[in-house]
Amino acid sequence: MNEEYENQRMLTCIGNKRKLLSNIKELIEGEIFPLIQKDKLNIVDGFSGSSVVSRALSQYSETIYSNDIEKYSYIMTYCFLVKPSLLDQERIKYHIDTMNKLAENGPYYKGLITELYSPEDTENPKKDERCFYTKENALIIDTLRKYINDNVPEELFNYCITPLLIKASIHVNTSGVFRGFHKNKETKIGAWGGTKGNDLDRIKGKIILEMPIWSNYEFKSTVYNKDINKVIDELPEDIDIIYFDPPYNQHPYGSNYFMLNVIIENRSENRSRISGIPKDWIRSDYNYDKSAIKSMRELINKSIEKTKYIILSYNNEGIIPLDEWDKIFEPYNITKYEYPYDTFKGSKNLKNRGNKVIEIMYLISKK
Repeated sequence: MNEEYENQRMLTCIGNKRKLLSNIKELIEGEIFPLIQKDKLNIVDGFSGSSVVSRALSQYSETIYSNDIEKYSYIMTYCFLVKPSLLDQERIKYHIDTMNKLAENGPYYKGLITELYSPEDTENPKKDERCFYTKENALIIDTLRKYINDNVPEELFNYCITPLLIKASIHVNTSGVFRGFHKNKETKIGAWGGTKGNDLDRIKGKIILEMPIWSNYEFKSTVYNKDINKVIDELPEDIDIIYFDPPYNQHPYGSNYFMLNVIIENRSENRSRISGIPKDWIRSDYNYDKSAIKSMRELINKSIEKTKYIILSYNNEGIIPLDEWDKIFEPYNITKYEYPYDTFKGSKNLKNRGNKVIEIMYLISKK
């Protein structure tokens, strides 16, 4: 069952660490466990993102603390790390089954996703219409979001909206990020799968929700929705491992995945006239080279006083250059691990990337 828990369908998110999980586990099992000599560890995931690393690390955890500054990440991580009671699991299943009946049969409700992010006619988009979702899927998203608002109690909100967020991140007319939808190169009008009509089964596939799967391991969990540099101050001083996977570049997750927060908040005010992206998305210090260096130095300096080991993921394309990492790491013991991977080029601002990227993991401890 725990394999299903780790591998269940997840948020479509560039930079998620599913491909690195085996390497992270190898490092913990081969290097850290023999030195710490404990059955279970206190672990922190500082930038939880899709929550895939938090889920994987939970099997080693007595307590896991997971944080992300983005609301959609917090909600999804809470859904998977805070296991509901058996009674609440039955209540969640009832709501998901009811929502799937609505998705199949209606009646459908026209809300802001239909009005702002889909065409009036799926098969005949007009020039000024945004084409993130087919009309049919936009209606499903709006209908299910209204159902959640009207029928789901607050204590079940995260568990019921997470399956909708996951499917909204999959059945969408983009390649990984929401900053723009596919268009016909000649007409500049929205086109499902772009000029060549690629990946239509995914893009136009009907949204049907899946029940979350929870871990069969016992662990305590605390989930935060804050700046990690502030969360560190709140953590106890008996941490064994802190895992950091900070943003690597200048493209903020808040704008890249704005649609998920729009669905959560169920509003889209003060938005860009062209892209439809709300202008109040969160900016992280880790998206800017100078502030990233300063914040990272401060973060590691504070974290090393709370934990035995830090595992930090980065890559050779990140905005913090390797020579700056050398300066940041100078006070600590560092072991470096490198893993080459094929690059992702699915969005417009990534077309000029090389074919390979080197994912780097640093194991950090006190000297």
